[in-house]
Amino acid sequence: MKIYFVLCFLLYLFCAPRYLPAVEVAVVTEEWVPYNFVSKGKVVGISTEIVEQALHRAGVAIAGGGIRIMPWARAYYTALHRENTLIYTILRTPDRESLFKWVGPLVPPDSFYFFKLAARDDIRLQTLADARAYRIGILRDSVHGQFLRRHGFGSVSLDPVSYQLLNMKKLLNGRVDLIVDVEKTVRLRAERLGVPPATFAKALFLFRQEYYMAFNPNTPDTLVHKVGAALAAMKKDGTVERILCRYKGLSQGYDHGD
Repeated sequence: MKIYFVLCFLLYLFCAPRYLPAVEVAVVTEEWVPYNFVSKGKVVGISTEIVEQALHRAGVAIAGGGIRIMPWARAYYTALHRENTLIYTILRTPDRESLFKWVGPLVPPDSFYFFKLAARDDIRLQTLADARAYRIGILRDSVHGQFLRRHGFGSVSLDPVSYQLLNMKKLLNGRVDLIVDVEKTVRLRAERLGVPPATFAKALFLFRQEYYMAFNPNTPDTLVHKVGAALAAMKKDGTVERILCRYKGLSQGYDHGD
């Protein structure tokens, strides 16, 4: 009998895993100041800090050693099709609701507007339909495009690009007439391009939306719930508010990944 137990113990030593694999997810995002952007070679930003801390509190590691920044369309495709992948900062809409498992909101909502060059007195929008007469720069596979297409805008009107900064450059060069963005981001991108923020003017309010993190739909529910509980605790203990306060003075002192 003793020999039997010894053999069983030796079999366990050889067959049992040497360690328990860490729970981890791949994390992808785009360059979007002030939420997620590169500074001094590191991905930082309001949403980045919130996501990193929520994952850490939930006991979830970031696969590959860090967050990957890529064009929005590629990040969106990756999160949609690759298991155990998290994308942020993403707008939660009815069109996307069933495509991901959601945690959030991360930060207060933003209002999205059409922006034009302030010098373009000829562009006066009273209704959304008025914008159909103009060329509109949008971010590829973004909510901007989904919103406009849902309201009858076709490919003749829409000019998609991979990076929002390129949209602003095209607006400055007269290659598009309007872009879709939020006020704080327009200010920061203008500073990055070395032009006064007053170069750009709001032309028409479009929608107001909250920002989330979203997991690939095949991500285990237990993992998603743990991250959601961690985020809720961060809001309750003031961590999220402290992160928001640190970024209030953000200006042009950052490196841009575009």
